[in-house]
Amino acid sequence: MGFQLWFYFILLIFLFCPTLQAAESQQVICGDEVCGNLTIPSPFGIHSSCYTHPFFRVTCKQIHNQKKPFIRINRFDLEVLGSLFEDTILIKNPVTYVNCDHKNEVASARVDLTGTPFFFSSDYNNFATVGCGNLVTIFRNEADAFGGCIQPICADGASESGCSNTISGNFTSTIVTMTAMYPIGKDDRKRCSSAFIFSRLYFRETYPLPIGINIETTHVPTTLSWNSSYCGDAGCEPRPGPISLNDEKSCGNVTFQYPFEIIDQEYPNGWFRVICKKTSNGRKMPFLNINGINLEILDF
Repeated sequence: MGFQLWFYFILLIFLFCPTLQAAESQQVICGDEVCGNLTIPSPFGIHSSCYTHPFFRVTCKQIHNQKKPFIRINRFDLEVLGSLFEDTILIKNPVTYVNCDHKNEVASARVDLTGTPFFFSSDYNNFATVGCGNLVTIFRNEADAFGGCIQPICADGASESGCSNTISGNFTSTIVTMTAMYPIGKDDRKRCSSAFIFSRLYFRETYPLPIGINIETTHVPTTLSWNSSYCGDAGCEPRPGPISLNDEKSCGNVTFQYPFEIIDQEYPNGWFRVICKKTSNGRKMPFLNINGINLEILDF
């Protein structure tokens, strides 16, 4: 029986040689991962070794005929558009609609960053609103008004107007209120207004609104910043190589080489997950579990 087990183990090593070489050649280079036309900037990552916190995990989704990257923040999947600076990421942010019955499907969309490392910063973002004759006020974190503007009057037959303004400070959630300042006129459609935070570094600023923004715009590029201390003293940048939930790189007298690790993360088929067992005499011995059989690793 012992000879058969050793023979089985040696045979498996030969069978796995091509797999190990492929794993080495396909080792993920964090900061250079690609989804669709976008290179994923660090500290975000698709592979679990390229992000230190789940908030920085990127999911590459097939949308129609194109792959697009998304991050999950609270209950929203937000499309990633790129990175403008080292400490920022550009996302596709939904606008807030008011008095727009035909846009009920997006009227409740409001990104709340509370409880995450992310925040909106006035260093990169401005506030804008599309509509006619309203005083539009934006509140920070549901309490403190920190920006707003008055939409111009729209004469009958005129296209939608709007206004934009700077905002102050950092914030994680917003509420928008609109108060009619002028008679609306005969066209009830002008009651529909939208408001949004947008990245002023992405748009060319014009009066009264950035080019390309109108009442039909449902999403705008917005800049997110983050607090690196949220990820601990080491920050949010991933360490080189696979991320280990403990610092143990060996078991007993055996030291592991990539892609084998004692870790709690997903490897292809789980082939490279090492089980470190303590024997009755207190020694530690490493094993691979292959098809239900624990095979002891002697060395690399």
